[in-house]
Amino acid sequence: MGRGVRINRCLNAVDWRFPSGLVAGMLALAMQIDVAMALADPPGVTRDPALSARLAAAYDAMPEGYEPRTHLYAEDGRAKYVNRLIEEASPYLLQHAHNPVDWHPWSDETLAKAQAEGKPIFLSVGYATCHWCHVMEEESFDNEDVAAVLNAGFIAIKIDREAQPDLDHLYITATQIQMGGAGWPNSVWLLPDGRPFHTGTYIPRPEFMQIANAIALAWTDPTQRGEIDTIAANLSEAVAKVTQLRGAQSALLDEMVHVRAAEQLLGMHNALEGGFSQSTQFPQEGYLLFLMDHWRRTGDQASLQVATETLDAIAAGGIHDHVGGGFHRYAVDPNWRTPHFEKMLYNQGLLARAFVEAWEITGTARYRRAAERTFAYVARDMTDPDGAFYAAEDADSRAEDGTLEEGVFYAWTPAQILAALPMNAEGSDQADPVTALGIDQPPTLDVGGVIHFDPFSETDLAAFDPYLETLRVVRDARTRPLRDDKVIAGWNGLMIRALAEGGAAFGEPRYVDMAVRAGAAIWSRLWSGDRLARLWAAGQAHEDAVLEDYAWLGLAFVALSDATGDPVWLARAEQLFTAMQRFFADGSGRYKMAMADGPLGPIYNSSDGATPSGESSALELFARLFQRTQSLDAEGAAHGLRSALAGALSHQPILRTDALTAIRILEGGETGRRRMLSGVVGAHLHAGGLTLDIAEGWHVNAHDPGQEWLIGVVLDGADAAWPVGKTVTLGFSDEALNVYEGRLEIPVTYGEAREITLTVQACSDEICRQPVTATFRLL
Repeated sequence: MGRGVRINRCLNAVDWRFPSGLVAGMLALAMQIDVAMALADPPGVTRDPALSARLAAAYDAMPEGYEPRTHLYAEDGRAKYVNRLIEEASPYLLQHAHNPVDWHPWSDETLAKAQAEGKPIFLSVGYATCHWCHVMEEESFDNEDVAAVLNAGFIAIKIDREAQPDLDHLYITATQIQMGGAGWPNSVWLLPDGRPFHTGTYIPRPEFMQIANAIALAWTDPTQRGEIDTIAANLSEAVAKVTQLRGAQSALLDEMVHVRAAEQLLGMHNALEGGFSQSTQFPQEGYLLFLMDHWRRTGDQASLQVATETLDAIAAGGIHDHVGGGFHRYAVDPNWRTPHFEKMLYNQGLLARAFVEAWEITGTARYRRAAERTFAYVARDMTDPDGAFYAAEDADSRAEDGTLEEGVFYAWTPAQILAALPMNAEGSDQADPVTALGIDQPPTLDVGGVIHFDPFSETDLAAFDPYLETLRVVRDARTRPLRDDKVIAGWNGLMIRALAEGGAAFGEPRYVDMAVRAGAAIWSRLWSGDRLARLWAAGQAHEDAVLEDYAWLGLAFVALSDATGDPVWLARAEQLFTAMQRFFADGSGRYKMAMADGPLGPIYNSSDGATPSGESSALELFARLFQRTQSLDAEGAAHGLRSALAGALSHQPILRTDALTAIRILEGGETGRRRMLSGVVGAHLHAGGLTLDIAEGWHVNAHDPGQEWLIGVVLDGADAAWPVGKTVTLGFSDEALNVYEGRLEIPVTYGEAREITLTVQACSDEICRQPVTATFRLL
């Protein structure tokens, strides 16, 4: 199969679940108290007594306060069923550990069991904070009749998509191809060797029973079994064409591809509501960051306008948790009012970066406020004791009657608002806080309304902060949604980068300190010395990291290096780069998603979605490393990947906007107010002028129009007050020169120019590097 047994894919290749001595003791105790009397075999399964005892012992070993997620209990008050998922660390898999379905984790051992028994596989892929995953669990997987069908006719496997994103990508692609759309839970029927033949997403119980019974019956009919094999062959071939995509190899990529991507995004723009959809609205952070970078490079005002109008709508709408800070995953309506209430760490990191970028361009206060409230939310509710960041918070929470309902934690009734807040909220021209916070409008949820504002009004949202803080304290008395407390390497990288960039942009060391602390925690827990683990859960590292983990964490460390000046972070980014070449490079310029292959072979993904693809971020990492280290290895890797992706980029550019931005960084440099030039000169353009930080052992020749043979430092488009430099005489010339070393502050008067061009040539006592030109665009 190409994938090791799950235990062997852990960081240290050890059994993280229970020490062998503890297992033996548990088994002995379980046998003594005859646990089999308390734990029923799953419907349709006669379980080996040793396995039953082992699973019972694992159940007994769960920490104090553990609550089985099931409605099926034995007379003694214990959960009636326990399956193999009780031995897993994933919060999602543990949610299903007491289903009557005889679940298995994905492993070579499980696939071998399916082949040995000649059974098809039913695969269910989801994640811990997925609303419809919970619905399908309650309707079907915690139902004994459904379990009897699955246990009799199938090998049932559960995958946490956040723990194994490569397999998730493989099988979500199969569903997209066969069904024309996909989502989670992803329900897939497979041949014993892992090839898919029937797919779906959330399936109501009556329909699910019909499908499962029909497949079980067809499996035993030779004619229909042949049809199943044919479907599996055709679908698997189609999936392989996508997940092993090879674009036309070309070192040439027309600059117009960036223009075409921008034009397509402008054509998709919802001019009335913002965003890029007329129905369900996702933040599409990659689009927003691409459009703002496009404005910085070209001055295209339409691109900047679309990005800022969308950010205005996001900041004002119900997708923004105005009470607690941070953002929900998406909105179910086109006006951003009603969110799907999951809060994912990756959205916090990507949206915070987008708001920081928009603030740097425009200086608009509400953008900085949105970013800083996100940082506050993550610091308060999503940070573990060592500083690392948790993965997500659920959409569902318990209502007063004990039932799980989506959004009940976040929704408000007018009576609840009035009970918590005084009348006439300061800063509002509305009559009362109910109206000011949008709760006077008909609620879009049974449980109440979602606080939101008009994105097109001039309302000062910051004026409401004291009232929103009061509501936060009131809300915290409610039952919070489940928090998925696993720590994912790459997702932490996205958040660390946002904090480092935000701290540098806002001049707020506390955000940089948060990023440093998280970076140290991730490195300590998940870096083994030569490879990275994907996640931390139940006190241990699990799963080999995938390409995106290395790339996102590497970019975070580059941002930390820029923000702190501490060389350790750039050194760690280089270590990740070296490991990426060893584990993921395939020799063609492309990079696989995972170290191990899937059932259909190596898995690739160059398409950006809710997050940048691993290859897009790898390309950006290589480009940024080259600019800071002048490493020829990084430069070669960047150009190789750029060429390998050229065909796909030209064919469908808006599917790869993060890769397009990475290519522009490689070919034309960075575009932010902070740049790294020649690998040794950091440049920061700000309201007061220009700051250059020149690395030790290097200098820049002072601005002297009479020395035409040395470029030194030149600023066009603004008037600069050049300071006096240090006088030196170079060994190869008798002429005395003025040079700048260390930190150089240059007061600048901007005037009417909208573009400021800085040219720098850095020299040491032995060599001068090629001059580098950076263009800064001003609004």
